Amino acid sequence: MSATAPLGAAEDTWGFPDPADFLATSESVDPSTWAAQSAETLAASADAGILVAGRERLLAATGVAAATLPLPHGLEDDDALTAVRAWLAAVEHRTPEAGASGVAAPGPMALGAFPFDRAAPAALVVPSVTWCHDADGRTWLVEVRRRDAAGTEPEPDVPRRAVADVADAGQNQSPDGSSLDLVNIVPVPSPGHYADAVARAVADIRAGQLKKVVLARMVEVHLPTPAVPSRLLSALWGGIPDFSPFSVPTPTGRLVGASPELVISRRGRTVTSHAFAGTVPLSESGGEHEQDAERLFDSVKDRAEHRLVVEEIVDALAGRCVALTVPAEPQVVRLRTDARLGTLIRGTLTSTPSEHLTALALLALLHPTPAVGGVPRAAALERIATLEPAPRGYWAGAVGWTDGSGDGEWVLGIRSVELAGPRVLVRAGAGIVEQSDPEAELAETTLKLRPVLDGLSPGASTLL
Repeated sequence: MSATAPLGAAEDTWGFPDPADFLATSESVDPSTWAAQSAETLAASADAGILVAGRERLLAATGVAAATLPLPHGLEDDDALTAVRAWLAAVEHRTPEAGASGVAAPGPMALGAFPFDRAAPAALVVPSVTWCHDADGRTWLVEVRRRDAAGTEPEPDVPRRAVADVADAGQNQSPDGSSLDLVNIVPVPSPGHYADAVARAVADIRAGQLKKVVLARMVEVHLPTPAVPSRLLSALWGGIPDFSPFSVPTPTGRLVGASPELVISRRGRTVTSHAFAGTVPLSESGGEHEQDAERLFDSVKDRAEHRLVVEEIVDALAGRCVALTVPAEPQVVRLRTDARLGTLIRGTLTSTPSEHLTALALLALLHPTPAVGGVPRAAALERIATLEPAPRGYWAGAVGWTDGSGDGEWVLGIRSVELAGPRVLVRAGAGIVEQSDPEAELAETTLKLRPVLDGLSPGASTLL
């Protein structure tokens, strides 16, 4: 391909295609049209495309990838992250309806996931068709197509037909295995070994080597037939606003989940992060939930664990914001099976966002937060590598999107599974601090594993 003029040597350095070879168009979608086909579109994107949804924007990508932006060094290459924004901004974007509506239409966006290991290779995808549904009720169709060698514009509407085709393909997939006799679950490590790892981490903390470390355990599930991503996502998400659903392809399969935790969102100068840490199971009787909430709020151990997460996020953002709003007390956020301590942090960036204060740059600043890593970060990551028997892959990584203005939203890849045919990897973690009890932390990971396992196959959590 030809050299990329707006990015200089970007194509040679990162392997990005030339943005001049692409054309993006945006058009608003009538609310009735979106309502009529949203279920089909969401299933299509979850099964064979990309689905990422945050609190302000849901993105359902179907069809094929218009372009792939490789990031061989993940979040460690600041220049490559900056080049992603520049590439998206350089694509010609036509918005025939923007002037009439008075609302700026979204342009091309890059979607994807980063592994837990911030230096691990990653790649962001610029889809050919992205349905963009914003919290204000507006829906847009954003299409990105490659021009031919002569510079001729592509024929319109061709990629849209992939929506129905992909949805039909998803309907024809094998059903999830519902017979527990055919479901095999292998804990890695065993519950006893996990409790031993927690005890070792507590000893390290009491020796002053670190303040907090998050230890995860994995369950390898073998199903009789491959799980259908859209069905699993329906079980995990169910449209509940507290969860951010995602389904993204990975080199080994697909990462599917519904995360409660926002790492970072940037809209113009406004940045938001929702810190979570501290968990308690909810009683089966809804009338006892208030007692559960009070028990969590008054827990010295959980409050200490949560405070470490908040402090690290605030320290990272404070020097880049002229204003930062941090509630003095956390809130108890009730999810389906558990409640968690959450603190919603909002800030205003120091100046008009530059190309260096993008959502990706802020993500690189924060990931991994102490919610999935620890404090200090380097010491915690070292303990994780030592005490966990296998790399985390995409679990506890980041899932989301970014655009040419540098805006974007990234959530934690937790409450998730990695699908690889009938083999499924499920992980859950617990924050270990000085007051941690190994058996209690084991019970917390079991609590977090249950809804995910039951989403794969009803009753599967009873096999733990």
